[in-house]
Amino acid sequence: MASKALIFYRTLSLFMFVLLVLFASSSYAAIELYDFTDDSYQARYKDVGGKLRCPKCENQSIADSNSPSAYDMRQELYRLLEEGKTDSQIYDFMVSRFGDYVLYEPPMRKDTWLLWYLPPALVVLGLLLAFFLVRSRSSAKPAITLSASERQARIQQILELEKESS
Repeated sequence: MASKALIFYRTLSLFMFVLLVLFASSSYAAIELYDFTDDSYQARYKDVGGKLRCPKCENQSIADSNSPSAYDMRQELYRLLEEGKTDSQIYDFMVSRFGDYVLYEPPMRKDTWLLWYLPPALVVLGLLLAFFLVRSRSSAKPAITLSASERQARIQQILELEKESS
């Protein structure tokens, strides 16, 4: 009887250890709580934070990133919102500090026209290419089909030519 209790306690302690190992890493995650003076700031915080890209991470918004850069940007975003800045003022501040890379939608300028016009142009080009390929295949002449006797005669011709050449 004592051995069953011992097995039970060892199993239970092993189970608790596994749970501790699994959930210990999540306890280290930082939880950012901001006390906004206006409820509309919280909605703007989520909206603007989702539209700003982390300069360190690959294609993650500052709201989703755990990098120190994104943390600093979130702190700045909170500060700017509390100062009453507009969204465009916030974007201008972040661009002046980090460059156009932080915007998911870069501004339309002479140096960014390729970003805006190349993807649609490639889609149109691909559709035209597909259209012309399908059209050329449908207009191609169908292969001539031979009857069984005609095929047999053709094979005999080829075999006779082979014999003559060797």
